[in-house]
Amino acid sequence: MVASRTVYTLKLKLPWHFHSLQNRIVVRAKARFHLTLSTVLTFLALNALFGLATANVRETEGHLENLQPLVVHPYCRCNEDICQPYVRGIVDITAVLRTAAGLPEGACVFNPAISRLAGNIFCVFARVYIARSTERRCIPGQLDRPPFMDAWNGTLANLLAVIRLRGGRQSGNVTASVLGHRYLKEFNYEDGRLFHDQRGRLFLYLSLPFGKYGGARASVNTVFRVLITCRRIPGPNKCDPHLGPPRLLRYDRSIAWDKNWVPWNGTNMMSYSHYGPFGPHSVFNWSTYRDPVPHARFYSKSNQTFFSAFSKTFGRLMHLSGGTPAILEASGTTYLAVGHMRVHPGCLHPESIPGLEKVLGTGIRVNCGHMLTLDSQVKGSIPFRTFMYRGPDGNMTKHYHVDYGLFLYRFIAAPPYTVTHISHGFLPPSEGHFGIIFPSGLERFGPFGEDYAIAYGDADQVARLMLLTQSDVEKLLIPLLLMEKRISGFSVCTLPFEDNVPALLRLPQRQ
Repeated sequence: MVASRTVYTLKLKLPWHFHSLQNRIVVRAKARFHLTLSTVLTFLALNALFGLATANVRETEGHLENLQPLVVHPYCRCNEDICQPYVRGIVDITAVLRTAAGLPEGACVFNPAISRLAGNIFCVFARVYIARSTERRCIPGQLDRPPFMDAWNGTLANLLAVIRLRGGRQSGNVTASVLGHRYLKEFNYEDGRLFHDQRGRLFLYLSLPFGKYGGARASVNTVFRVLITCRRIPGPNKCDPHLGPPRLLRYDRSIAWDKNWVPWNGTNMMSYSHYGPFGPHSVFNWSTYRDPVPHARFYSKSNQTFFSAFSKTFGRLMHLSGGTPAILEASGTTYLAVGHMRVHPGCLHPESIPGLEKVLGTGIRVNCGHMLTLDSQVKGSIPFRTFMYRGPDGNMTKHYHVDYGLFLYRFIAAPPYTVTHISHGFLPPSEGHFGIIFPSGLERFGPFGEDYAIAYGDADQVARLMLLTQSDVEKLLIPLLLMEKRISGFSVCTLPFEDNVPALLRLPQRQ
């Protein structure tokens, strides 16, 4: 899988006027940041000018481009080995959740966790943000008002709901209706994950935050039993979901900001996320979620060289972490999950580092190739800052201080639970780009469970489901040993819609 857009090949050699170019970069950096960044910028310029940043990207066919929404990051497409995966549909459940809960127009509903209850009935847990000023609230069809831009000074809450999803990819439409909900405004529960234990009971994993955004913070990992009562009555409120008391997940070596652990659906086990390299794949066995067994060490650990190689290659430039719960695949021998990746914007957006766009141009990159040979100390010193960039619509817009993306991974269902496959980073189609895409749920979907639905939040503003086929998943996954050999090319691109995806499962088309 490679990224596709306009053809360009960048091959730079050290020119006679290098010193004057270096001086312009340093002067611009000082004027912009009022910081001493000359060392960092000099290394960036030297490495880029020696030809380390090379991209060779193919142009996507015109008919396919015309069917896609405007995107910032290049599309994924076929390479020499295998044809690309596609997005088979996007289902936006933001409006139906907001309306059912009686939230004001412009309330942001995002990062939905999802778990099947029975048939086409699902439980959903999502975050809610309501800005105090109506001018700062979310607008349907636009993604330029994330809570970050409001400094999170509004109302933060959560929504627990029971929904029915009718239709499917084959029918050309998916509709959602809410059968009951509970608005949780007493606390700010961040990014919950819904899953079932080995006895089929529904639980919610939460990393409870302590402290204010931008200040000293910590988290405590817990699980809540989800209790749902449904009745055969007319009207919309047939079900009443609520949370039971929390249970502490105690790990003695947990750090202050430990989160994104990965529950395994249908079990009492979880994977621990080593923030950065993600592995070694380390496992908790809580025995029961009614009274979880405290852990002083991991129940199992599978240490593969990919994870140390990833950390050594990318350092702070790229981190991998947990995302959705893992679900058992049809074979019964492997689990599949979606993680999230955190990328320094300088890898993908040259304009995020003052002066770098003069060397590389403003075209969006697909990996960190131009920054990999920097000294580790220099790589660790490059600041993470918000920046302005020009989108494909020609307008200037603000970007978050990091780029988030998704990746798939597969691991064996038997000890030592070895990770066997991983994907490159990918993004769903979107009508905007702020830099935040976060996966919270993974479920089988369709009349026969033939598809996958990835539940995710986009820009901390909307709650959506991305539909993929089993074939798409297989095309995304790459054997871990092969990925390790190509680790420096670990990339991020946007999955395009397949040509025949009906309009009701698409986002707005390109203008």
